[in-house]
Amino acid sequence: MKQMLKILKFEYLNCVKNKAFIIITVVLMAAVFLVVLIPGIISGLSSAGGTDDEEGTKSIIAVNSSVYDDKTIRNEFSAFYPECDIKITDENMESLKDNVNNGEYLFAVYIDEELSCSYITVNNSMFSESGRNLYDIIKNMYCIKYLGEHGIASDEAEKLLNPEITQNTITTGTDQTKNFLPVYFLMCVSFMAVATYGQLVAQSVVTEKNTRAMELLITCAKPSHLIFGKVIGSGLAGLTQLTLIALTGIASVSYGSDGSINEFMSQYFNIPVLTVIYFLVFFIIGYFMVAFLLGALASFASKSEDLNTLISPVILVLSVVYIVLIFMMQSENLGGSVLNVLSYMPISGPLAMFVRVSLTNVEVWDICLSLVLQVAEVYLLGMLAAAIYKIGVLMYGNLPKPHEIIKLLKMQKERQQH
Repeated sequence: MKQMLKILKFEYLNCVKNKAFIIITVVLMAAVFLVVLIPGIISGLSSAGGTDDEEGTKSIIAVNSSVYDDKTIRNEFSAFYPECDIKITDENMESLKDNVNNGEYLFAVYIDEELSCSYITVNNSMFSESGRNLYDIIKNMYCIKYLGEHGIASDEAEKLLNPEITQNTITTGTDQTKNFLPVYFLMCVSFMAVATYGQLVAQSVVTEKNTRAMELLITCAKPSHLIFGKVIGSGLAGLTQLTLIALTGIASVSYGSDGSINEFMSQYFNIPVLTVIYFLVFFIIGYFMVAFLLGALASFASKSEDLNTLISPVILVLSVVYIVLIFMMQSENLGGSVLNVLSYMPISGPLAMFVRVSLTNVEVWDICLSLVLQVAEVYLLGMLAAAIYKIGVLMYGNLPKPHEIIKLLKMQKERQQH
């Protein structure tokens, strides 16, 4: 145990004192600070840069229509765009294009028939709802006109088409609408951190093997102590980095609590405490799984160029799991059997179980069972990694094939038994 602690301490200090590690940490802290505050500051400056007249700061939507009356047009457009001024105009198409292009109008609508219109805008963004809203606006105006022709007043038709509806949502499980953004954010952090810190372990193994320091270390400590010390030491360095970045984010949110923080950005930091706890637990388990595998595979690399070839299968599997979970988060299939199975398997288990406990209603026994199985998987992967590591650190030359590794492991086990 003393040997492992010495290796752990050496690996941790070697990571945190590394210049590249320090620079990356500082850059990420600065990036988090800017990402949290800059959008709100820009929004505030944009608001401050306008005119003091509240009405003057509103955007203008121009509508040309000889089909519908002005009152109906104003009512319907104002319902969908309450922050804008609605201007009824008789400008022709070319004039509307010029005024939209020079920024006088936010956009313009030319209604030439009851169910036909032209939407004039500078840039037609795929995320903009302006064009999509026009469908409902035209439909409502058509219905109001039709009902008016059949004896129903426009005010009554308006109430009929746009009734005031009160909706109360009662959630018996987990409210995904509140947890989705934080969980999505933490999923990205977990994936990138596990892959990055796992590769940090692999790179450390290759470096020591290339300098022949590994041959000396293997005679002074057990392979299991070496691999466990490296994985835990690098993991603690990674947690230190993540903690500093998280504290910077919390400080930025606190600093921007006076209103300079963007409302959308604040949702990423409005994370429930229980979700953070689940994230830390499953992140640590996932890190150990990936780091043990990468460290063991890296022991077969005779030179740095071989590293990517050796560890790419593990990174590929991790990437596929991440992509699958991201797609599942955006569907209604979170409670399906696929996610349940993934939450018990190595590599995919930590990420999948984190999604389940954060976005679905999971029984306590299910969480405990998954944790027990994943901890057992970490231990088994650690023992397997130590066995592979013992063989790999003394091997040089061509990369061994999978069946050769299995054969060597069997031979090692037979020697231990005798």
